[in-house]
Amino acid sequence: MLAAAALSLALALAPPGAPPALNALPTAPPSLKPCKGESDCISSNGLEAPNHFQAPLAFSPKTRDRAFADAARLLRDECTAVDDGARYVQARCEGDVVELLLREDVATFRVAALQKGITPPWCVEKGCINGSMNQRKRILKLGERLGWSPVDSTNLQDEGRWTPIFFNTDAVPRDE
Repeated sequence: MLAAAALSLALALAPPGAPPALNALPTAPPSLKPCKGESDCISSNGLEAPNHFQAPLAFSPKTRDRAFADAARLLRDECTAVDDGARYVQARCEGDVVELLLREDVATFRVAALQKGITPPWCVEKGCINGSMNQRKRILKLGERLGWSPVDSTNLQDEGRWTPIFFNTDAVPRDE
């Protein structure tokens, strides 16, 4: 756990142009570290603030071993990645550090930008959650390519409706 934390810290503090320090095999931590209010960071940790939370990815009906092999291969092909050979992968992908920790039936994750950007205080696109949209898109795209889906992907599918807060032209129903 200490080695994984040290590796994670080294990746986060490395200058953007420096080659990633991913030489040693990491050991799987019991859980991934929280975002702790960092900008440009999302996690599947249920204790995160809503703008830092994304539901874990379900990989069933695949086994954990098969799901791990697929994820490790994909991340090694597209990023600089190391894994523990069983359930933990850490990768540096285009300015983000991606961590996957596979449980029995879900993949938990943390995606944090190496360089923090400015987060606008508004959303104008459907499905937007204020903050960390690039990291959300990265993990959802990764999940889609692996055939995984967020565990909450069917919640509110029928009754949910996105409504912009600003420039909203929907009429407010009146109490009668």
